[in-house]
Amino acid sequence: MKLKALLFFFITCFFCTKNDLQAQDKAQFSGDLQLNTKYFDADSLRGAIGTPFYDYLFYSADAWLNLKYQYKGFDVGVRFDVFHNSFIFNPTRETSKEGLAYWYINKKVKKLDITAGYFYEQFGSGITFRTYEARALGIDQSVLGIRLGYELNDNWRIKAFTGKAKNNFDFDNIELFQPIVKGINLEGFVNVSEKVQLVPGFSAVNRTIDAKSMQSIALEINSYPSVADRFEPKYNTNAISVYNTLQFGNFSWFVEGAIKTEDVLRSISGQLFNPSLGFVGYSTLTYSQKGLGIVVQGKYTDNYDFRVSPIPTANAGLLNFLPPMAQQTTYRLTSRYNAATQTLGELAWQADVTYTPKKGYTLNGNFSNISTLENELLFREIYLDLSVKLRKRPWKGTVGLQTVDYNRFFFEQKGDFVNTLTPFTEFVYKFTKKQSLKTELSYMITKRNYRFSAKEDPNPEKLQDFGDWFWILLEYSIAPNWSFSVADMYRMNDGVHYPTFFASYSQKTSRFALSYAKQPDGIVCTGGVCRYEPAFSGVKFDITTSF
Repeated sequence: MKLKALLFFFITCFFCTKNDLQAQDKAQFSGDLQLNTKYFDADSLRGAIGTPFYDYLFYSADAWLNLKYQYKGFDVGVRFDVFHNSFIFNPTRETSKEGLAYWYINKKVKKLDITAGYFYEQFGSGITFRTYEARALGIDQSVLGIRLGYELNDNWRIKAFTGKAKNNFDFDNIELFQPIVKGINLEGFVNVSEKVQLVPGFSAVNRTIDAKSMQSIALEINSYPSVADRFEPKYNTNAISVYNTLQFGNFSWFVEGAIKTEDVLRSISGQLFNPSLGFVGYSTLTYSQKGLGIVVQGKYTDNYDFRVSPIPTANAGLLNFLPPMAQQTTYRLTSRYNAATQTLGELAWQADVTYTPKKGYTLNGNFSNISTLENELLFREIYLDLSVKLRKRPWKGTVGLQTVDYNRFFFEQKGDFVNTLTPFTEFVYKFTKKQSLKTELSYMITKRNYRFSAKEDPNPEKLQDFGDWFWILLEYSIAPNWSFSVADMYRMNDGVHYPTFFASYSQKTSRFALSYAKQPDGIVCTGGVCRYEPAFSGVKFDITTSF
């Protein structure tokens, strides 16, 4: 199938161009390449040892080549993926695959939009359905099938699809999850008055488990020794949501409610169960005016793990996306502990404030709190920073403070709570219009709950995770081509350094980056979706380009 798709792509491009040589300016051919390579250097002191990558493979490569052709309303695209000794799917075991991982044909016929092949789609905020790609986490959740969109009028649009979710692929054979997924989405715009607008929507998604998967599920259920734990699984599950955005002056209020009918879920302990309903309530209230922006979010989740079946675990087979309730920070130590979204049960909210009292000064504050439905604390963060960028000054700077309470046993199944206090600063000085130097400093203090209170530490000899950390980075840039940096993440408890040496060169749309790095193990998160990444020691060489 992949070879036929690739052949069709190039034949289409060839004949579209050949049949109208006078209209070459109307045809568009584009693409991009991302190549990430790693060379592993064993380091027992930092825990980078004991896997095939350090024992005998020593090398890995991940590459994605996108090709896209547009002509006379046709949009055709393919993506060729290569994973050689890759660890993005399983960080402790290599994966070697290559082949056409994505292709599509799109055509718009008046008000009807037609897509056949693989596609990415989102209904509303993604609670009922969202397919997307997150390469750093080894996620590619596209769907193979057909998708239709129709513009009912200038303000209303309807979308529908049917297909199978992509799993992975094995050399020249695409692997798909066999359950059939189909859905419909209606979204519109209502102009109530000059100051009031509504953006309502409705979505419904159905998943039907295939016979082979159902047989595996039934066998597992029947193996439970307790009769009380056994139940009759259902083939079909429906997810339905209603949502709306109200825009009123400086305010914007989004609210969405979703329910999911009886489904087979897997508990945290690994046992299958079947709740009669799943529910998500999610809302975002935004206020903005000159110099001030406020965002308040809340989410309630109860048994809303929606995937192709309970057989795939972790990030595999997910059909939807639950918006995260913890902010994404950019500094090395402030992003060390982050909260993975809990699909089985979560009560969470966060508030984010940006205030500019005068030009050149910006205050940012964020508070987030995530707990189980039984009010067990999972994650809490308080974050404050002040950025200063004055006109005609060759420098800009940021200072800030973060506290985190992180239930490490819940998220990682090891250790206990980590309670941190992390002051940080960033300073950028521009020597000329092209040359600048950036400095980052931060210090993570653990056991904040004991060291900054009158509480006595019952286990003073016991560390929280690795204990305290210190981070320093120096980055020298020569625009628009060169960037060099040196960084060190220092483990205060035993004096172990994790240095990084980095250099990159950019030329127009191409960028080449080379680094030597040592990194501790930890949880890597993108938008609430997380995975464990082991310690790393070695060389990285990356290329990105577009054409």
